[in-house]
Amino acid sequence: MTVYPIAVAVAAAAVVSACTAWWRLHRLQGDIRRFRAAVRLTEAVHHRDVEAFQRRIQAAVDEHRTAEAVDQLLAEAEAIVTAELARTTHHNPQEGDTP
Repeated sequence: MTVYPIAVAVAAAAVVSACTAWWRLHRLQGDIRRFRAAVRLTEAVHHRDVEAFQRRIQAAVDEHRTAEAVDQLLAEAEAIVTAELARTTHHNPQEGDTP
């Protein structure tokens, strides 16, 4: 009858090791869930940051285009004024000039 206590001890050891394996598996699954949540959060933050950066770049490009358009408009206005001044005679003579 010495086989019975050995069988009980082996069965108990098997149950303990199975419970330990289940517990480790359960903890590992929890760790995996937390890791996946952290990855999703990181990706969401990265996506948000990239969108914000793209909006800032687009605003800068729009501002640059507006400034170029204003510069072109001012250059055209200056050309018109210069041409008009060259075309017309002197209406306001300087001191000492005779009209």
